[in-house]
Amino acid sequence: MKFDGNELRKAVNILKPNGELFEIRFIGNSGRLNYSGYFTSADTLVRELSRLNPTENGNFYITLNNINSACYSRQQRDVFVKNCKVTTSDNDIFGYEWLMLDFDPKRPSGTSSSDAELEIAHQKAVRVYKYLNERGFNQPVVAVSGNGYHLLYSIRMQNTTENSRLIENTLKTLNTLFGEDNIDIDTKVYNPSRICKLYGTFAQKGADTSERPHRLSKIIFMPNEIKVNSKSLLEDIVKIIPTQPEAPQKYNNYNPNKFELENWLNEHNINTQKNDFNGGTKYILEQCPFDSNHKGKDACLIQLPNGAICFHCFHQSCSDKKWKDFREFFEPDAYQKKEYHQPNRNLPDVPSRNAVGKPIFLTPEYIRNMPSPPEEFIKTGIYILDKKLRGLKKGFVTCLSGLRASGKSSLISQIAIESAQQNYRTALYSGELTPKNLLKWLVLQSAGKDNVYQTGYENYYLPKPMVEETVCKFLEDKIFLYNNDYGNKFEFVIDNLQKCVDEHKVDLIILDNLMTLDISSLDYDFYQRQSKFVGELEDFAKKNNIHIIFVAHPRKSQGFLRLDDISGSNDIVNRVDNAIIMHRVNTDFQILTKQTLHWKQDNPIYDSTNVIEVCKDRDGGVQDLFIPLYFEIETKRLKNHENENKVYGDMGEFDDDLPF
Repeated sequence: MKFDGNELRKAVNILKPNGELFEIRFIGNSGRLNYSGYFTSADTLVRELSRLNPTENGNFYITLNNINSACYSRQQRDVFVKNCKVTTSDNDIFGYEWLMLDFDPKRPSGTSSSDAELEIAHQKAVRVYKYLNERGFNQPVVAVSGNGYHLLYSIRMQNTTENSRLIENTLKTLNTLFGEDNIDIDTKVYNPSRICKLYGTFAQKGADTSERPHRLSKIIFMPNEIKVNSKSLLEDIVKIIPTQPEAPQKYNNYNPNKFELENWLNEHNINTQKNDFNGGTKYILEQCPFDSNHKGKDACLIQLPNGAICFHCFHQSCSDKKWKDFREFFEPDAYQKKEYHQPNRNLPDVPSRNAVGKPIFLTPEYIRNMPSPPEEFIKTGIYILDKKLRGLKKGFVTCLSGLRASGKSSLISQIAIESAQQNYRTALYSGELTPKNLLKWLVLQSAGKDNVYQTGYENYYLPKPMVEETVCKFLEDKIFLYNNDYGNKFEFVIDNLQKCVDEHKVDLIILDNLMTLDISSLDYDFYQRQSKFVGELEDFAKKNNIHIIFVAHPRKSQGFLRLDDISGSNDIVNRVDNAIIMHRVNTDFQILTKQTLHWKQDNPIYDSTNVIEVCKDRDGGVQDLFIPLYFEIETKRLKNHENENKVYGDMGEFDDDLPF
């Protein structure tokens, strides 16, 4: 019997540590010969394999999941039994231990893979690995099965019908997203008693030829620590593909069951590569409409047999985009847009520069013909914020406040990076951080946790070699930091911001913070100056069609911060378009929200580390919206959920990110 004892021992120690029970099966190529044995020791297995001499070629397999220990008392205890009738069934499994992704290239049955087909499996496994890594999955065990590749993700789930269905749907969703004519992700490996290749043995399908050789299966990568992946990660995958079509919409006669997607694509000159699968159709796009950097096979439309339509971009930055967003991108009036009552804006004390040459009272026809730029929104990367406010609207001003250490600096630098990811440009004034310190934050946040390392100091991380250079190339011509050597006079800063906007086509300006700017040149007393300051920003934002965020510290330094506590007069928050408060979730926050907002102890927001509170949204009327975030110490990122692992620019392309 030909096998590699060292590779076999390694596989058993990884998949079945601490003497766990496992079954080994041999299945002959004819289908008429099989052997079965139960073991708890790799050494015992190696001994029995050495004694075994099957009369035909075949393949060895190992059970993946947690077997009832009573099975060890079957007749094949520590020995192989020929043509054994009783083997591990689904009812013998206590729980799931591994989610197996099996990349097996399509080829004639009864044959081994060619080198080219094996490479197809390799490339597909790499692509899915990157995708799941970005969605927060912990690193898998990676193996070559001999004819394909396996990704084994550690899970701990009970053997229930619900969990079995979840794993099945996870495999089906991934295959829908990544399956192609020449390769699939096996969707049948979800049952609890599933067996997979016994690594360390040879894959022996068909004749052993130079074109299609028998290869040794083996584990080629194991993470330093095998971390369990949460059930919620699988649930998030399953949610990507809709199970049912949208309900018919009476206001626009839209019904996906009757919607001719291919005709619609042709009408809008959208080039795709069409693939049919399982009765449905996948349309691979030349590029993602929401980010032109996402090319090749990065984005697709999927129409299921029941008529349901799904748009999916494989980059986390576009994960909030659905079919409705895709359709509206090319057909803006496809859905009736919801109109909101707009609260009255503050009126200037004297006619503004925009009034010159216009009548005092406007007729409807005059208003209809007034030029106005199309609405454009810069996404913040905070999913709930982008969904509710649609992002940062150009022409608007946002006031951001919060107590010390609430996360304001993390948020504004992260928004600048998110803007760069969307090919928007940001000009940033920081009166508190030096350019060098600000760059450190930008590098850590852009790099991600896989591209930093811990120093000898607690909670102090640095980027890996070459990461800083890669980040700077990504952010070059996208972020412009004000040089504090030129002082903090508001009139000088605003004049040069105008030059920056004109020269570099800046879309977003961030001013951190109001108290570090010298606004003494503005008229009136201190509070009226602050109001005048905001008015200047409003005019600047509208004239240049950009968004401005400025940070204003609160007047008080403790207690539960409310909108009226923001620095200066109430006229600041009255004049801005959006007002946002950052909170840090600590003991004081919990006590004060229970007292002020009457929250219960089991409120899930207490599980987060930081909270964004939307206090004012002039465009949509959103207020009293609390958004939980999760601070990541390694990168200074504020994440939408604990498992989030976004990839910016080319950070996902580092060789040391790929274990195989």
